[in-house]
Amino acid sequence: MVRIESPDSGTRARYRRSIHAFKQQGLVPSGHHLRHTGRDAGDIVIRLYAGAGPDETDWNRIRLNTRRVTTDPHLAFSALEADPTNLAVSPGLLPRALLLIRQLASEAARRGHRLGVNTKAKHPQVFLQAGQVRRTVTLTEERDQVPHEPTAEELKVLRLRPWMKPAEFDVVDSGRLRLEIARAGHDKRDTWTDTARVRLEQRVAQIIQEFEAGVTTDEQQRRAAEAAREKAAAEHRRRQEEAAAERRRQEEATLAQWHAAMADARVRAADTIRAETFRHAYQAWTTAAGIRAFCTALEQAAEGRTVGGYLASWVAWGRAAADRIDPTHNPRVLADINYKPEPGPDDLRPFLGDWSPHGPRKEHRPDHDRQAHADIRRQAESWHHGLRDRGA
Repeated sequence: MVRIESPDSGTRARYRRSIHAFKQQGLVPSGHHLRHTGRDAGDIVIRLYAGAGPDETDWNRIRLNTRRVTTDPHLAFSALEADPTNLAVSPGLLPRALLLIRQLASEAARRGHRLGVNTKAKHPQVFLQAGQVRRTVTLTEERDQVPHEPTAEELKVLRLRPWMKPAEFDVVDSGRLRLEIARAGHDKRDTWTDTARVRLEQRVAQIIQEFEAGVTTDEQQRRAAEAAREKAAAEHRRRQEEAAAERRRQEEATLAQWHAAMADARVRAADTIRAETFRHAYQAWTTAAGIRAFCTALEQAAEGRTVGGYLASWVAWGRAAADRIDPTHNPRVLADINYKPEPGPDDLRPFLGDWSPHGPRKEHRPDHDRQAHADIRRQAESWHHGLRDRGA
C-alpha cells in the first residue's frame, strides 16, 4: 500500500493520470486489482489486491479512515470551523484559538511536520504528526474562580431560608488559552499557557520545537523500555534454560542412579532366586536322605521281632516318597530351571532401597515391607548349603 499525504493539486492530478493510464494500458498484473482513494481531497492511498477481488471491508476501512483523518490544511480547518466543540473556549476567544491552530500548522509544516484533524470522533480532534507519530492537541480556555455576588433572587431566597448557603465562588472565562500536546504513556502531556507577558502565539516556534523534543524523548524512552524488556526477556529465557538444563542434569543423574541400582538389584535378585532354588533342591535331597535313614532304622528295629502288620508297606511308601523328592534321582528337576532368571518387580524391591522397579522414582515402603526386605537380604547374604545344618 502506498500513501501520499495531503498532496498539492498538481501532484494529485499527476497521480490520478498515472493510475488511469496504468489501468487503461493493462499494466495491472493478472489476477490483481488496483484501488485508490483521494481523487479530489485528503491523502492518496493506492493498494494492489491479489486474488479474485479486493477485501471490501478492508478497503472501506482504509477509504473511510483516509477521509476522516486528514492533514490537508483546507479540510482540517474547514472541519474545525464547522464544529469547534473540542476547542473548549468562549465564543469571544474562538477566532484567536482558530488562528493559533493555523499558526501551529504553518510552523509544523515549516519544520517538516503536519497538523491534522481526526473526524472519526463525535467532534473534530486536532493532532500533530511527526513522521508516523501522532500526538493529540487540546486547546482550552482556563477558568478563574471569583467571589460569588448573590443575585437579588438569591437574596430573597436567603431571607426566607436563612440556613441555605449560596455558592462561594463563580467560575468565569479567563481569556487565557491553554495548549496541551499528549505524550506517549498514560495521562502524560506537555502544557503551555498564556501568561501576563507572553501569549501562546508568541511561543509557536518554541511549542513545535518542544513537541519535537517530546517525540524524540518518547522514542528514546520507548526504545529504552523495549531494550529493558528484551533484556529482561533474555534473562528470563537464560534462567529458564539454566533451570531446564539443571532439571535435565538432575533427571540424567537420577536415571543413572536408578540404572545402577537396577543393575545391582538384578544381579543380587537373580542370585537370591538361584540360592532359593538350590536350597529347595538341597533341602529335598537332605529330606530324602533322612527319610531313607528313618526307613532303614525302622527295618533294623523290627529285626528279630514279630512285628507283622503294615510296617513293610510304610517303609516301601517312605522310600518311594524319598525317591520322588530326591533331585539326585531326577536331575531334570534342576536342569529344567533357568539358571539365569529374570527377576520380577517383587524380586527386585528388597535390593532397590526406595527406588521403584518400574522407573527412576521413589516408592513408599511400609515398615512391614522394609522388615521383610531386610530378612530377604540377610538370607541372601548368609545362606549357603555348607553353612546350614542339614535340618535347616
